[in-house]
Amino acid sequence: MAEWNFRFDRSEAGCTLIAMELRQLKHFVAVAEELHFTRAAAKVHVVQSTLSASISGLEAELGTALLVRNNRRVDLTTAGQALLPDAQHALAAAERARAAVDAVRGLLSGQLRIGAIKGLGTVDLPALLTRYHRSFPRIEITLRHDPIDQETADGGLDLAFVSRPFDGSRVKELSLGAEHLVLAVRHDDPLAGTGTVALTDLQQREFVERRAELRTRMHIDSICAELGFERNICAESNTPDDLVDLVAAGLGIAPLPPALVAKSEHIVAVATDPAIPRDLALITPGERAPSPAAAAFLGELLSTGAGKPEMSGRREPSAV
Repeated sequence: MAEWNFRFDRSEAGCTLIAMELRQLKHFVAVAEELHFTRAAAKVHVVQSTLSASISGLEAELGTALLVRNNRRVDLTTAGQALLPDAQHALAAAERARAAVDAVRGLLSGQLRIGAIKGLGTVDLPALLTRYHRSFPRIEITLRHDPIDQETADGGLDLAFVSRPFDGSRVKELSLGAEHLVLAVRHDDPLAGTGTVALTDLQQREFVERRAELRTRMHIDSICAELGFERNICAESNTPDDLVDLVAAGLGIAPLPPALVAKSEHIVAVATDPAIPRDLALITPGERAPSPAAAAFLGELLSTGAGKPEMSGRREPSAV
């Protein structure tokens, strides 16, 4: 692959060249991620002809084709695949540099990329993000739900709200405490009026659950295994919102975060014995300091009294 060189020059022409190269990288990354010129053009707010010309100019600069174009789709060439990670990192570095300068000027701006598991209970994330936006209206917020652990470790996300266990070898973490999952049942289920139900009394019930390889599912399965029974699972999904809908429809029952159960008027929560704990944490990339936007968010979070005031780098069991 041709080597990418940033050419820094104090002259006006030099600054223009740097801006053009970053713009071309942004356009290339948009096409590489969307694999579609029309969607990529809309993503970066340019017309398709401008996007095509920008990519062609980048290919001419590098002396190699980056994309394979046809009438139906776009694919990356080997050179394009090789360039993509470096292009993404270069754009992220440029954004962090811009945000750092803005922070010094008192004009905090840039992007905040957050990951969060569904049903986060110990932190009111919507309220926190609303307060953060009011304090820093120039920061663009992006919220993702899956996958988030590995992407945070790789630097693709600034921070993420996760549950244990997770691989802590490449992230810093802030403990957010624990909550208990509850048994979600339909409002007309015989269990709906029960204060607490023993897990061992549910051997004849059908469950809807997360996929077997997901860490929350493995955690629940291990608790049941210690009690000496295997649940009857009739349906699986990787999306907690699906489980809420399936319980509401009467297909089965499911252990879910209380915050998710509370959002549905068709299901109710029942406590379990033993309780099913879920330890929560906030993680940030371990190999770099938080961006100014992320640091400001951490400040807002700590002001709510959540977590401990210092990030730690302790290891956690690897999640599969």
